[in-house]
Amino acid sequence: MKKLYIITTILVFLGIQNLIAQLPNGEKTFFYTQTGKVYSPGQLGIYSNMNFYSKIGDFIGDVKPSNFDAVNYWLVAGNFVFTYGITNHIDASVGLRLYQDTHYDNEYNLPDDIFITLRAGSFMFGRNHFSQSLMTSFRIPTGEVHNYPFTEYTTNSFQYAFMYGVSYYKDPYLPERSFNAHFNMGWWNYNELGTLLYKRANGDKLEATKNSSDFRMALAFGFPTGVFDFRLELTGMLFIEEPNTFVYSAEEWAFLTPSIRYRPLEWIDFDFGIDFRLSSGERNRTSGIRDISSVLDLPPNFPDWKVNLGMNVKLNLTSENATSDLSYEEKRAREKIEMFEKVVQEQEKSESVQGEIDNLKKVREEAEKEIEELKKILDDDQ
Repeated sequence: MKKLYIITTILVFLGIQNLIAQLPNGEKTFFYTQTGKVYSPGQLGIYSNMNFYSKIGDFIGDVKPSNFDAVNYWLVAGNFVFTYGITNHIDASVGLRLYQDTHYDNEYNLPDDIFITLRAGSFMFGRNHFSQSLMTSFRIPTGEVHNYPFTEYTTNSFQYAFMYGVSYYKDPYLPERSFNAHFNMGWWNYNELGTLLYKRANGDKLEATKNSSDFRMALAFGFPTGVFDFRLELTGMLFIEEPNTFVYSAEEWAFLTPSIRYRPLEWIDFDFGIDFRLSSGERNRTSGIRDISSVLDLPPNFPDWKVNLGMNVKLNLTSENATSDLSYEEKRAREKIEMFEKVVQEQEKSESVQGEIDNLKKVREEAEKEIEELKKILDDDQ
């Protein structure tokens, strides 16, 4: 009954988060940065992410309409990400965005787009301190509306990307429990030539006249401390080929994301982080279409900040007998290392307690000396 209660709680939490979450591409060790290590064969990761931004959009200008009310603006989205380890060097991620606020007449996409990432990785070098991977990602446009403001540039086109990732782990035997650093770089093709990007109120249709693409990078650092991981990510994008101007959010961007991961159990993590925009908030290439930020006090391109929440559940779908000899031996070695760590910790605790006892003995001896001196002073006075 207790186990059923825990599973039900997890599913409810995932479902609630899924209503207001935004999908990053690939698996979820970090919010936006991919690692050089793949999931172990048979390991399934189920991730639910939530991020949001809110602002009161007041009227810009001195002549405010008499019937005007400030707009309580929300930027929200929702997704699940499933990652599964296929072999020792290959895993796959499928992201299903179930909700995305579009700020159009349809209000939201339900469902929105589907993302697929295939990753070949865990190619170790540098005495296993380094691991590298190659990734290819695809975005399948299943949402009702695309090209909406204040979020990443979206089109109703099949998009694809290629990316390289490399990771450094201070401790090659327990990589998740030591300092780690990660770097990604890749190319994204929006593939939107001939795609309808915007439809004016008078019925005019604006189609893309070219395929745009960008070069994107990510840098992340992890500092594990007990059940908490302190993390820092720096992400950015530069256009190689800029899109048409009758689109929203077609701007180059850079964000800094500090975050904390709480690991109460081996198979579940909770994330909290905040995106801070480092790139200019004044750039706005949008022209020829209705621009909300020209009449309301809202971001010209991307929000100044955005809150991220997430939960990651990791399940092992294969038994120990079904894993390879290498995986089995690696697991046994890890268990031995963990047992040794516990022994060392207990020893350190014992040494700490012994040190406190020695300090108390010294304090007692000093107190006894002071008492003896006070006795002598009293005897002399008599």
